[in-house]
Amino acid sequence: MTDGAAIDRKAFYDECSRILGAPHVFRAPLRGKINRWNNRAPGNGRFPGYGLIRMYGPHHIQITLRRPAELNIVCHSKDEALTALRALRDSALSRTGH
Repeated sequence: MTDGAAIDRKAFYDECSRILGAPHVFRAPLRGKINRWNNRAPGNGRFPGYGLIRMYGPHHIQITLRRPAELNIVCHSKDEALTALRALRDSALSRTGH
């Protein structure tokens, strides 16, 4: 993965974090040979207390959330994923009256 791709993924996860209001710590991909000893970090896409958002590629993004509401979908672009997150956030806010 090029550094540009890592920056692009970081920006995507940062935007997801901002939309959800959830913490996320980006871990840059390891360089060089990956083995079972140096690849123990759980990876990107984990939003503690919310769920997972995994970007496997630019056209395959899996969203599995329990909070602010349950959502299990596969999106085919970053824009589609971010739109789904905004809609989920907005519907959760309208239900709580905020």
